[in-house]
Amino acid sequence: MPHTAARLACVAVVALVATALLPATPAAAATITVDNATAGQFTASANWGTSAFSSQRFGDNYRFATPDTTASDPAWYRMTVPSTGSYLVEVWYPADPGYNNSTPFLVATTSGTQEVRVNQRTNGGRWVSLGSFTIAAGDHNVVGVSRWTSGTGYVIADAVRISNGSTPPAFSLPLPRSALPRSEYDDPHHDYPAIDLPVPTGTAAFAVRAGTVVRIDDSSCGMGINLTGADGAIYTYCHFSAWSVAHGATVTAGQRLGSTGNTGNSTGPHLHFGIRTGSTRRCPQTFLLALYDGLTPPAASSLPTTGCFTTGLVPVEAPMG
Repeated sequence: MPHTAARLACVAVVALVATALLPATPAAAATITVDNATAGQFTASANWGTSAFSSQRFGDNYRFATPDTTASDPAWYRMTVPSTGSYLVEVWYPADPGYNNSTPFLVATTSGTQEVRVNQRTNGGRWVSLGSFTIAAGDHNVVGVSRWTSGTGYVIADAVRISNGSTPPAFSLPLPRSALPRSEYDDPHHDYPAIDLPVPTGTAAFAVRAGTVVRIDDSSCGMGINLTGADGAIYTYCHFSAWSVAHGATVTAGQRLGSTGNTGNSTGPHLHFGIRTGSTRRCPQTFLLALYDGLTPPAASSLPTTGCFTTGLVPVEAPMG
């Protein structure tokens, strides 16, 4: 899992990737949009101001507040959800260097409230996906914006929308496509079948396919995820700085699992990614290249077990999950 100095050097030149950025899904069979000015569907305390400063705003204005590390004080978007099911949740906000680089968005799901962090200094003036979540039917608060963050800059609440009725993707890259060039997905690991993907702390990490997640938290992997896919293979993510899903949650392909980081046995920020069938580690490079190229990846059980790592190095503790 640790990088060589040469591998880590490229981290410094990678720009901070927008958190939770996925391609926006067109309006589907049921789409609900709520602006901060939608009557009766947005609530916020007096700590939230109103601004029309940015031309990237949705509607006439948006709300802003200073961070607070002692209380959440969320602004909430209320919706009438027609039926319980999986919904794509997207947020709109203006971006500015003075806005918060770690804004907590809250999604009220059937398994509890889930938090997704967004860098509101980038990707403003467009719909940005938080992922897909199972949301209960009824009239209730669905998406919130919390002030409880150690990030710097104003926290922004502008507009949100949820949509369903579209067929979820079968597979997804584990990182935003803009995070790395194709060549990074073909690099060898240092001492066993896996790959290290150099990205800055806070980059969104996504489920490569549908499955069930188990959180990892140990000295080797650090904060991570074991995703048991529908195919029975284990897809391992290591060195997170934060989780975005609960232990035991069922996820869809493309759903955010967490934020990359440098926890555990790591010498620099990156995502360690591995694939295992039973106790056999598989080389993930061919699988990831297919995803990058928009192709159906090969079955995990068909992936090679050699040829994707450097031999002759002193082995390090390797997470099996």
